Amino acid sequence: METLERIKLIYSFTDEDASNLRYLSVIMKSNANDFISGVYSFISNFQDFSKFLPDDEIKNRHQEKLKLWFAGLFSGTYSNEYLRRLKRIGEVHADIKLPSHYVSATMNYIRNYIHDIILKNFQNLDKNKIDELIVSVNKILDINLDIIISSYIDEGKFYIAATKFETKIVKFSSKFSYILDLALIISLIIATIMVFLLFAFEIYDLAFAGGNFETTVVDILGAMLIIWAIRELLEEEVKKLQGHKFALSAFIGLAMAALLRKILIFTLAPRKSTEVAILGFLVLVLGIVYWLMNKSPKS
Repeated sequence: METLERIKLIYSFTDEDASNLRYLSVIMKSNANDFISGVYSFISNFQDFSKFLPDDEIKNRHQEKLKLWFAGLFSGTYSNEYLRRLKRIGEVHADIKLPSHYVSATMNYIRNYIHDIILKNFQNLDKNKIDELIVSVNKILDINLDIIISSYIDEGKFYIAATKFETKIVKFSSKFSYILDLALIISLIIATIMVFLLFAFEIYDLAFAGGNFETTVVDILGAMLIIWAIRELLEEEVKKLQGHKFALSAFIGLAMAALLRKILIFTLAPRKSTEVAILGFLVLVLGIVYWLMNKSPKS
């Protein structure tokens, strides 16, 4: 998942832009009611306006939220919480199947509306300063539009549920998948701690319990391999939670680490040569698969 800081970086949104927006906050708040009237006059021209805002109760609730959003544009504080609020706005629009071009058209109206207010109320300012204010407004509106519209899109592909039941199933599955990812991360952390305990136990056994040196070294190397593989898997799982695609190669790496650990242990047993050969062949196969998967990441 993108962070707001990264998005701000993409749009070259700086602290100076935030300061410019704070500078506009007083005049914009004083025009909040006029802003609502203007927006409603604009969106009432949409063909199915009454479908999305069917009664006065919904309209009043929508107007209050619209006022809060408008004030938030000029707060000068834009955190990940701000990002989550924008995502939620987009999700609500997507849920009610509001066409995305309605959102874009309304945002264009709002852009022109704010520009007019700046030009009418700050005529005494230097032209360069007025241009800076307009540029900052354009940036924050583009960021808002980007985040809101992203709720309609999944990796460049549009998804339209056929029924409300299908929508609910997809939503539930998405949340359940997220919970499973969190549970897997916690399990991996616990597994890492347990392997570290095994690592410590082997050292203790060698130092104080008279354990076999060769066996202990092999066990320690095996534990290190498992820790390395779990770390790779944990890193990939965290990336997946952040919105990246999961790398199946991490699981193959973990399987190879487990087999290599088994081979290290079996090498201490002369009668296990057949098992070692079989495990070695499996490692070779997994290694080839791992190499093929990482040879061309795009494909």
